[in-house]
Amino acid sequence: MALFAAILYGLYAVAFVKTVGDESRVKMPVFFAFIGVVTVVLLWPGMVILHWSGIEPFSLPQDTRVWSIVILNAVFSLVADIAWAYALLFISPLVVTVGLSLTIPLSLVGQMVFNQQYANLTYWIGALIVLSSFIFISYESKPAAEDQDVFDEHG
Repeated sequence: MALFAAILYGLYAVAFVKTVGDESRVKMPVFFAFIGVVTVVLLWPGMVILHWSGIEPFSLPQDTRVWSIVILNAVFSLVADIAWAYALLFISPLVVTVGLSLTIPLSLVGQMVFNQQYANLTYWIGALIVLSSFIFISYESKPAAEDQDVFDEHG
């Protein structure tokens, strides 16, 4: 499932950039509101089926603290998705997608600061590989972007 989701995410990122092209053609908040509406309409029957079959019962949160977490998560997710979409348009799908993997080393730092949990050397090596791959891909993609600008200017 994770591999399938990664493939779909990659296809979505590339199709988004190819379809939109210029950021002035899309109002990002409206775009993501539309995606949210389509998602709710298409996935709602699945939620009902899962609830009625007893596989995944649905219930609303009873605690106000949980409601505040849900609302904050929705707001932050919207802001993050809008920033992601603009980043796709300004940079490239490859650099942005690899940049998202920087959450791995950053989560390690977060674990250390907030939970006082420290990782072993293997985790640090993996985090270093992720960071170095992002730097490498960012560096390697710059000449291609500059060449594209030259072609755009001269036809």
